[in-house]
Amino acid sequence: MATVFMKWLETRPEDYDRGIRLLTLGRLKELQGQIVSRMIQEGVQVLEIGCGTGALTVSMAQAGATVVGIDIAAGMLAQAERRVQALGLENRVTLTLMDAAIVAERFEPASFDLIVSSLAFSEMTPQAQAFVLESCLHLLTTGGRLVVLDEVSPDGILERLVVSSVRLPLRLVTWLLTRATTHPLRDFRSTLSRTGFVAQIVASRLSGSLQLIVATPAHDFEVGKIPAIVHGRLRHRVTLRTRIIDLWATFFRILPPYPKVVPGLYSVGEVSVDSPVLVTGNFDLTVRALLKAIDGRLDAWVLVVDSAGINVWCAAGGGFLTAEKIIGALRISRLDEIVRHRILILPQLAANGVDGWRIREQTNWGVHWGPIRAADLPAYLEAGRKKTEAMRHVRFPLRDRLEMMAATLGFYGLMILVPVAIFWRTMFWPVAVSMIGLSAFYTVVLPWLPGRDGLAKSFPLALIALIGMFIYSKLWAPVPVSGLFDRAIGLTALSVFVGAELQGMSPLMRGEQANWGWEAFIGVLLGLTYWLLPMALGWR
Repeated sequence: MATVFMKWLETRPEDYDRGIRLLTLGRLKELQGQIVSRMIQEGVQVLEIGCGTGALTVSMAQAGATVVGIDIAAGMLAQAERRVQALGLENRVTLTLMDAAIVAERFEPASFDLIVSSLAFSEMTPQAQAFVLESCLHLLTTGGRLVVLDEVSPDGILERLVVSSVRLPLRLVTWLLTRATTHPLRDFRSTLSRTGFVAQIVASRLSGSLQLIVATPAHDFEVGKIPAIVHGRLRHRVTLRTRIIDLWATFFRILPPYPKVVPGLYSVGEVSVDSPVLVTGNFDLTVRALLKAIDGRLDAWVLVVDSAGINVWCAAGGGFLTAEKIIGALRISRLDEIVRHRILILPQLAANGVDGWRIREQTNWGVHWGPIRAADLPAYLEAGRKKTEAMRHVRFPLRDRLEMMAATLGFYGLMILVPVAIFWRTMFWPVAVSMIGLSAFYTVVLPWLPGRDGLAKSFPLALIALIGMFIYSKLWAPVPVSGLFDRAIGLTALSVFVGAELQGMSPLMRGEQANWGWEAFIGVLLGLTYWLLPMALGWR
């Protein structure tokens, strides 16, 4: 179920478009139309930052522009590519998988008459916004313009309260239906001013929370370079906040919102120009696990990359932690101005989705895959970045299995036990005890159950559960044959559910290879058996 839930969380391109239309009440498309009608002419050269599925891209191309669209999401670009091909606009549109932080490296200065961004800057940290705006300043031709269409937090307190009260339920409904959302910009016009732009709001909708901003380079602005910024020093500390997060994560870490660390460059210990650089995602528990392993034992730079608040293994496998994001974070942090070496140490568990060679080719930084566990980092570095066999292999000991069991129980306790408590109150405790007992037993005996995946392991688990149920029914709680049948169907269904569930939690089994089709088939088969067989035998 967790793997199914994670798949549901992945925002498909068509879901994203539908979600944004709902969240902006259709006003985004209207303002995008204004960009095309007011600013696009035949032959204009356009760079679109965050082109997404290409709706605005193709509209600008159809109006006569030559458009270069970049986005960090491969799935969005694939949808945009299909849209371009369907309209025959290949000669006017070029789509590239790229982080906005490296546009200045990829394109010549003064290459574009217009740089357009729709709901992209609001996804960046303030440091990333400033960095990308500085790049835009170099890429615009004389007389060129930057056009930003984005959600903006109103200036006044009353306006913010009104917008928030309307937006919060709308945002919740949108996320539940489509897993898409946005994050409003704060004080963005000041950011534009600090980076050398003169900005003007040319249109706004939704009480001023959705704005179309046109910015031009300031004539008297002296183009400089934003200095390297270290966000601060990280320490391993146990506080009330961390204890609350840990308590929540013990049972509900699968559910968003995920606790996050602000992406950026941090120091641990007494760092120097020769200190190693460790790369990780911005899931709070991941960063704190790293700090627990190295604080006081290692002086290091930590580059926290935006992984959408998801742990590095799941984020890399799901496309939330990519080579493009790491390249962008590397450029934004200006790490090459801080350290003398050119070596990045990435978590080995991120290798399932991060292309190390792409990082090497585009940045000239060496990529080394660190040990599986953060606790081995000091020994790994002490040995000159050499891993022992034990450092290479994933382990899933009983303690980790119990931790994952608690997290999954918290999730499917909500999914299953709450409806049972509402509609079948008398079945609540039998279902709850069975679920907890099966989960605990499965967690303990997992390494010894035959089968390579969760579905295969669920069959011996069901057999053991049925044997236990028959013994219990014979010695302590005798019931007629029809009652045994009901118990057998219920335990078999729970066993398949529990076995398949842990597949998404175990590092030894790949969640994306879950047998969802077979699980659904077994569920339907058990349901039909429970419904039809008693009628055929005259039990009901």
